[in-house]
Amino acid sequence: MSDIELKNLRKWFGQIDAVQDVSLNIKSGSFTCILGPSGCGKTTLLRMIAGLEGASSGQICIGGRVVDDPMQNRFVPADQRGVGLVFQSYALWPHMTVAQNVAFGLSLQRQSAALRTKRTAEMLATLRISDLADRYPAQLSGGQQQRVALARTMALAPKVLLLDEPLSNLDASLRLAMRAELAHLHRSFGTTIVFVTHDQWEAMTLATDIIVLAGGTVQQMGSAMEVYDQPANRFVADFIGNPPINIFPAGSLAALTLIPPWVSRPNSITAGLRPEAMDVIAQDGGAAGIAGALGAQVSALIPTGGSWIVEMVLNLGGAPVLHATTARPSVQVDQPVAIIPQASGVHLFAPDGQRLTILSPDQKEKS
Repeated sequence: MSDIELKNLRKWFGQIDAVQDVSLNIKSGSFTCILGPSGCGKTTLLRMIAGLEGASSGQICIGGRVVDDPMQNRFVPADQRGVGLVFQSYALWPHMTVAQNVAFGLSLQRQSAALRTKRTAEMLATLRISDLADRYPAQLSGGQQQRVALARTMALAPKVLLLDEPLSNLDASLRLAMRAELAHLHRSFGTTIVFVTHDQWEAMTLATDIIVLAGGTVQQMGSAMEVYDQPANRFVADFIGNPPINIFPAGSLAALTLIPPWVSRPNSITAGLRPEAMDVIAQDGGAAGIAGALGAQVSALIPTGGSWIVEMVLNLGGAPVLHATTARPSVQVDQPVAIIPQASGVHLFAPDGQRLTILSPDQKEKS
């Protein structure tokens, strides 16, 4: 196993800064997801770790070994870094059988025929595709091709496994199955895995650590629940969560009393409220008489299978509000309701988008 350290890493293409001053440490044995929207630099970052792209400046270390440092004129080629890379397209040889594809990298390493046969059989069994050994890629489904690509890479026993959106070509049911497969592989081998995705659910369900990237810069790194419960800024809060977080002027959430006293322009602060962090009750008189409640009207009820989404519009300002619940809603479309926020789901953001610490009543009195 190997840790990966990036120091002040930058990559530019002409006038475009694809990766901007990224410094982070990916722990040995972790399952780390690089998460972000299209064009944020996550694939470029992965390709630099793999050795398919050279850094413009900064340094990359894998297992304590410097593999890329332009200032020292040092660049270790991809095939000498001890990493395995699974592409989005799988890149299987169409003229080779499944077994031949899995054994291909071992052949390039000039491993003995006996070792190639043994290792190939082990990987086919691990990925549960032994019965496909004599088939060709064109005879396989997308999920089966995905497993072959993983088996081929894992056969080389890489210290680091890099995955570039490998599930994006699969349908919903296969993606769910392959997520479970990847989690099982990580538990079985303990390999350091770096997984690039734009799908927050993949990141939340698979990762021990999540790196949220935007505009080529790291917005936050932490566990799945850390980035969800304590977003570093409004971008992270908006990007993580489905349905997305509700954003209001802070005063409308009765959160103004929780704003730190050193904030000079409290009215410029916005508040975020997670869709599941509220109670919605029928209220003929709106929110009158309920402390901290917001008056609204239900505009739609959307069943999503195991849960419901209640769409509402605030009486004050007309802002849309989404509420997520696993219980069948007791309210009806066009009905007036009271929205009662739960304090644990409220986040405050400064004008520059950075998250503010919410003060408890005791802290407020002491300040």
